[in-house]
Amino acid sequence: MNADPKRSDELIDLDAALAACLDAAREACAILVRGRAELTGDMVRTKSPGDVTTDIDRRAEDAIRGRLQAAFPDFAFTGEEGGARGHSRCRWIVDPLDGTMNYVHGFPFYAVSLALTVDDEVVVGVIADPVRGETFWAVAGRGAFLDGKPMAVSDVNSMDKALAGTVFPPPSWPGLDAYLKRFCRLTSHAAGVRRAGAAALDLAYVAAGRLDAFFVESLKAWDIAAGMLLITEAGGQVSDIFTEEAPLRTNRLAAANAHLLPALLELLRRED
Repeated sequence: MNADPKRSDELIDLDAALAACLDAAREACAILVRGRAELTGDMVRTKSPGDVTTDIDRRAEDAIRGRLQAAFPDFAFTGEEGGARGHSRCRWIVDPLDGTMNYVHGFPFYAVSLALTVDDEVVVGVIADPVRGETFWAVAGRGAFLDGKPMAVSDVNSMDKALAGTVFPPPSWPGLDAYLKRFCRLTSHAAGVRRAGAAALDLAYVAAGRLDAFFVESLKAWDIAAGMLLITEAGGQVSDIFTEEAPLRTNRLAAANAHLLPALLELLRRED
């Protein structure tokens, strides 16, 4: 379900919200770039098996929250590191560093992800890549852009020609075995499958036509909110894998262009 741009425009200044997001993303990227050079082992903590955080994650989130709340002090805020704060129809949803494991190991694939929701619908999304210096953004009803140039999803229309992306669940996730069956099924039908370790950036790549499809089953709203808007504004579609519920509520998501999504969903839903 897409947000109504007219209703959102009446409630808030979307141009100002986008500007605040872009400023916050730039500041967070600068923190991540500086922090990577000073990162030491005692700054890394394990949250759960396969999931780590660093002092730099928190530093970046604090900077983002400061920027956004200075511009819109009445909006609620949800961040991966600090949890949910405030109550409002308008809520920022932020991942200051998606791909922390990559970041810790010097694997150059991670991103900053910021989204604004109005009544639980995403109306602004920004994903910034501090390694490549790319910024992907979208506003509901206005299209999606990469560094100011319009983006569009790919026109690949069959799975055997599609390059797909995914993110593995953590080792302790109860649905891991079922996920791996779906992953293997996709691998045997797609032209290729990539697992780079940062869902937000994967979703931005679908919006930009670099990946043709993507699916994930075990993430949180801050991992997917901005990317969902990027894809739909770039002409693609997103869906919960198994139900008609909104992916932002189920934290399961499949994404592709309109021609490819039915085939992707059929593969993922198939019972062996």
